[in-house]
Parts: sequence; C-alpha cells; structure tokens
Amino acid sequence: MRRQELLAVFLTLLATVGTIGGALWYERSRDAGREVIELLAIQPKNGNWQPSEIRLERGRPVRLKIRNIETVSHGFALPDFGIGIAEIKPGEVHVVDFTPDRTGIFPFYCTVWCSNEHMAMAGRVIVTESVARASSDR
Repeated sequence: MRRQELLAVFLTLLATVGTIGGALWYERSRDAGREVIELLAIQPKNGNWQPSEIRLERGRPVRLKIRNIETVSHGFALPDFGIGIAEIKPGEVHVVDFTPDRTGIFPFYCTVWCSNEHMAMAGRVIVTESVARASSDR
C-alpha cells in the first residue's frame, strides 16, 4: 500500500509541475519574436497609465498586454494604428498584437469614463526607425 501512495504523490506532483511548466512555456512561445509591453490601466489620481510613454521601433512586432488593476472599467484606444478595446473590466488583461508601420508620436487614451480625471488618462507611443535600419540607410 505504501508504494501506491508514493506513486500517487509522485504522479500528482508531476501533473502539477507539468501543467504549470507547460503554461509558462506556451505563454513564452506565443510572445517569441515580439517586443512585449505590459501596460497597466490605473485611474489618473492613482498614477495614470503605467508606463505613460512607450517607445517602439518601426517594423518590429509588438504585443501589448493591457491590464486593468483598478476597481473600475477602462477602455483603450490607439487610433493611429486602428486599435481599440471597448471595455477592460477590473482584473482583465487584453492582448493586442501589431507592428508599427510608421514613425512619429501617437496618443493613446482611456475610452471609458473612469473618474473625474478621466480626460487626463492618456499616454503616447513614440515610434522611431530601428537602429539597424537607420545605420544601413547611411
């Protein structure tokens, strides 16, 4: 009987560790080849978007993980790249993949009334030429 109990414990641990390891591997493989940026939605009185400025390179794929850590809903818009999320409920994470195709400074903002300071809930994406591309153009 003791041998069966040890086998059961071993298989349970193996299943648990395997599941966690598999989930981490899957998440990492989904992000492969992309720059991954976690953007936190926070009411302006508590800190606003974190980070409020995102620097990207033109032509490099990006994955934004937009996480609402507040107790109120938020939205997200980056209109110059056709990105919009109608509502991000408290505790939710929305993932957006895109590749910036032009350089410049592009505003993003909250699209759901979240507080009296809602209009201040904005940030910017700054897209520059990649270092490799800029040096090869010379």
